[in-house]
Amino acid sequence: MAQFLPRSSFQIPGTIPKTYFLGHHQAGANKIKTLLPNISIILECRDFRLPLSTQNPTLERAIAGRQRIVVYTKSDLGSDSANARQILKRIHGDNAIFWDKHKPATTAALLKRLKDSARAVDSLVGLRALVVGMPNVGKSTLLNSLRNVGISGKVAKAAKTGDQAGVTRKIGTAVRIVPSEEKGGVGGGVFLMDSPGIFQPYVEDGETMIKVALAHGIKKGLIHDEILADYLLYNLNRWDPALYRRYCEPTNDINEFLIAVAKKDGKLRTGGVPNIPEAAARVLSQWREGKLGRYVLDDLSETSILTHKANIEQPPQSMSQAKKQQKLDRKQTQETG
Repeated sequence: MAQFLPRSSFQIPGTIPKTYFLGHHQAGANKIKTLLPNISIILECRDFRLPLSTQNPTLERAIAGRQRIVVYTKSDLGSDSANARQILKRIHGDNAIFWDKHKPATTAALLKRLKDSARAVDSLVGLRALVVGMPNVGKSTLLNSLRNVGISGKVAKAAKTGDQAGVTRKIGTAVRIVPSEEKGGVGGGVFLMDSPGIFQPYVEDGETMIKVALAHGIKKGLIHDEILADYLLYNLNRWDPALYRRYCEPTNDINEFLIAVAKKDGKLRTGGVPNIPEAAARVLSQWREGKLGRYVLDDLSETSILTHKANIEQPPQSMSQAKKQQKLDRKQTQETG
């Protein structure tokens, strides 16, 4: 039997959108700028599976020079990538926290950092912190977890959460996550504000859009599930084809893979015909739950990091160019639709 060889590259379809920058993203970005003078510290959330792809150059410019902690959310879902944490620690030093909502110790570690900052500020009105990041990187979940740990006793959710992009549309009101000194806390307390996920105005690289869609960072359906499943299969084969051996032997054929998933997991139409769209959705759901490997999708080689840094510092397109491109893309979609 011939040895299995995974694909050496993935062909990016021409249908991949170049942006997901919506009206409330622009409004949120503008609002953040007005709030910054009263903010002592920024919590910038990035998805640990996409540490580069979920860094937004627009946000980067807005919060440049501010005290910041980079919170890598969903860190449990990238635990099979052995060197990822060490690489990111080298980049950020002590300014990175790897957060897992299932591990209270990671929430407590971040809360301690905020308390230490509050003591340093020692303000009568308390420390004001702001959570920022791209859509669906876990900002609201982080806020709720910090509040639950920081405020003793059971408290209601302070921010609405969901598994799709765009749940938070507006800047939230300041929520107390650490009580004031009078109530057993620190100084004037710690207040945290949630903000809407803000997407990049323009993404030149179609692969980045696919990766963000895999992590539920854009609206479902903008990129077909079968394309996302094919890209996932490409990566599974690079990591370890045994990750999907419960379905079939190693393959580069997405149809063969999805047919096997449909048969194994009962995603069938009348007459036992494989339901390919449901099988693709099943594969994506399995991966998002960490049941098809827990790997970082971004390339963290030195070359890739340097290229990414250059693109962050000087994006391929300005905001005005990106808006023109968006209009052109919409026009072409309407003409072909």
